[in-house]
Amino acid sequence: MDSWRKTTAKTAQIAIAALLLLLSIALLSTVFYKKATDLDFIGYWTSARLLRRHANPYGRAAILHAEHTAGGENTTPIVMRNPPWALFLVAPLGFLSLPLAAFFWLLAMIVAAVASIRLLTAGARPPPVAAYLFAPILYCAMSGQTPLFILLGAALFLHFHDRRPWIAGLALVLAAVKPHLFLLFWPVLLIDCLVNRRFRILGGAVAGLAIATALALSFDHHVLADYLISMRSEHMDLHYMNNLPCTLRFLFPARPAWVQILPALLALPWACWYYWSRRAAWSWLDHGAFLLCISVLVSPYSWPCDQVLFLPAILRVFSAHLPKSATAVLVALSALAAVLILEIPLTSPAYVWTGPAWLLWVLWARRKVVVPSAGEPVLASS
Repeated sequence: MDSWRKTTAKTAQIAIAALLLLLSIALLSTVFYKKATDLDFIGYWTSARLLRRHANPYGRAAILHAEHTAGGENTTPIVMRNPPWALFLVAPLGFLSLPLAAFFWLLAMIVAAVASIRLLTAGARPPPVAAYLFAPILYCAMSGQTPLFILLGAALFLHFHDRRPWIAGLALVLAAVKPHLFLLFWPVLLIDCLVNRRFRILGGAVAGLAIATALALSFDHHVLADYLISMRSEHMDLHYMNNLPCTLRFLFPARPAWVQILPALLALPWACWYYWSRRAAWSWLDHGAFLLCISVLVSPYSWPCDQVLFLPAILRVFSAHLPKSATAVLVALSALAAVLILEIPLTSPAYVWTGPAWLLWVLWARRKVVVPSAGEPVLASS
């Protein structure tokens, strides 16, 4: 009877996930088609089109012209800010028309989200429906941003780091699409690999980055220099980003840049201590997922959609016995965060609270976990 109930529950979870996938595609596709020229996605598509012609994929004038040709009305170009080794991710878009590229990009994002959740819950009880309804997933779908692919890279690493270290290392190429979100993760990973002689992970990561960069260079021999010139033109130090470090900086009269960097600088020695004090029992699934939460929170450059990287820690909490009250709190927070996008732009300061809210929930929910019976996952202490 118990096995029948588990099978039925698992089937129901899969059916719900499939239904959510189909509804998401149906509802979001319409929005995505209409707003494609106003979303970050248009920057990926125009860069891919330029790359296909062996032109500079970061050229501001060419990008603005391509966006206007596609129907955009922006006075400044939406330029892809990801480094050259991330171009492999968007390159296929250059062979598609804008509507077709938008559809497949949205579909790929949703598949990446579902695959990530399945990877992060493999071997545990079926993932909760709340995971599929996590507000930052909606943010990614509505903006066309890349964090769901980055989440997939993190999920692949966490899933394969013990059994398939080469695959785990290669998966980190996806994480490197936005390397600044992993500021605390990279040094701890390097220390762990050196201490435990996990050289296959390092080898896979280096090989993956080399191949991805070589691919970009094969289309544009000057792509590295082009990227640096483009980023200088962006003047990112003048932009407001609705994350905790940038908001703290903007509270100061002169808005000094060092305030935005300070949280990451303070968190770096903490991250090293956090790993070193737990190195004998270090678990990437537990400790590593929690470290990733802090890394995203203190990153000087991040947006609400990047907070999908809180999911590994959230799902790890769900892998143990969690009271329904904790689930209800997460659903309520996620619903509140999701409602904001209906009326408020994703660049608004109204979203500053979301990152700290996910972290506080993880810390609180870990204390609510009921000690599982034998054979079920046990969370490591933070």
